[in-house]
Amino acid sequence: MAEGPAESAPPSAHAALESSDPLSALNMAFRDAYAARRDAILASMGPVIAQIDDLLILRRGGQRLVGPARTRRYHELKVVTHVPLALHVLLSGRRGELDAATRDRLSGIQRLISASLEGLERRGLSQEQSARQRRILEASAAILEQVLSGDGVSAEALSAYTRAQVPDILRNAEDAARDQIDTMHATIEAWKQQMTPEELARLRAVVAVSHTARPGNVAVQYFSVTLGENWEGRFDQEDLQPGKRVLASETSFDEAAAFSLLATHVLDASVGTRFFGEEIRLERDLLADAAERILARMFHKEPEPPATPDTPASG
Repeated sequence: MAEGPAESAPPSAHAALESSDPLSALNMAFRDAYAARRDAILASMGPVIAQIDDLLILRRGGQRLVGPARTRRYHELKVVTHVPLALHVLLSGRRGELDAATRDRLSGIQRLISASLEGLERRGLSQEQSARQRRILEASAAILEQVLSGDGVSAEALSAYTRAQVPDILRNAEDAARDQIDTMHATIEAWKQQMTPEELARLRAVVAVSHTARPGNVAVQYFSVTLGENWEGRFDQEDLQPGKRVLASETSFDEAAAFSLLATHVLDASVGTRFFGEEIRLERDLLADAAERILARMFHKEPEPPATPDTPASG
């Protein structure tokens, strides 16, 4: 049974401080000071690279260089891979006749598949890649024809269709990953040739990622290997260790915000060391340790250690 809070805060419809409150102004002064110091750190940092969508951006000594992180092939392969996923989410778990909105979506996908098949040979794919895309698209067109003709599709047939696409989907994923890694490597190696040994030793990277794509992200893995960070392969994530050189940015795909994140981590490392004697202390919420103690007492429960790929979480 949970224990009640030790003290109750006075009820209030608005928790935020009023703008006229001097504490509110004091907090704004802190934010301004922090931002100014962060900007100064970024300006003085060694070379930094951001990977944002299809681009790599290098800031070095007042210069800004832009190079490719992927080619069009990457997107061609991913788009075809998404077709079976789209049909699965639209058809899975449905009962009875299709509603008008779903039928319209499926009809639109059907037309786009036909157009894509017509232009497939002009994309310059290898013979094996072209045959693979054709298999996925034709299988998808066949199940769409069945659904839209009024015959519907059973759960078993839909499951068989999705499972049959998996080998080709995984081959597309392999080729897309190779495209990105090879493209990034060519761009970054060319940049490295222009750097001094001191610059190479200070080189940092930040990768814009979506939340679900964070573990094992292609660019994070690449930078972890090439910058000598701890690399965990397909489970690779941002390393919560002092002095880390590779960061993942979930909050923004904006260039300025991505580079600002690098400077934030450098500044937070300095603050964490000076205040708490722990460089990575601000990698977690400042309230995290207190929250853990309070919740442990309130619910008479101890936190579990983080799960690893070899030791899955209990439950």
